[in-house]
Amino acid sequence: MVVVPTMTAYEALTRRLFFGNHNVKRFRTFVAMDRVKVGLMVPLTG
Repeated sequence: MVVVPTMTAYEALTRRLFFGNHNVKRFRTFVAMDRVKVGLMVPLTG
C-alpha cells in the first residue's frame, strides 16, 4: 500500500522503485477515486 499526496508523486515513486529495477517484472496499480476512509491508520487483524 502506498500513500502519496499527488499522482505526480506516485508516478515519480513508481519510476524510481519499479521501472528502474530489473527484478520487477510487472506491477499493478489500483487508484481510489473516492474518499473511503480518513487517516493513514491501516487496521491489522491477526
